[in-house]
Amino acid sequence: MSESLRLGNTTITVANDDFANAFQIGYLRYKLDYRTTSLTDIEVYAFYVGTITSVLNPGCFNAGYLTGWVAALLEHKEQPSTPLPVSVPPPAHPTTEVHA
Repeated sequence: MSESLRLGNTTITVANDDFANAFQIGYLRYKLDYRTTSLTDIEVYAFYVGTITSVLNPGCFNAGYLTGWVAALLEHKEQPSTPLPVSVPPPAHPTTEVHA
């Protein structure tokens, strides 16, 4: 069975039921457990690594689960994201010297 999953501007054609089912599970897992929480980079990294290396499910399932979770993460628009602080040096103003 082949179906299409929409992820942002990309369509993923899925021939594996494990991937498609896991995509939906990962998507719902984010919506139920993470959508109102703030995540750190370490937590996101640990989730990625833990999911993709899990031996409890086939690799295709893990990939679908992770893809669904990320799709929901990127879709989250209820709270505007706070831009990262950026250190920008003040603009250099050329000195104007008057020579007599």
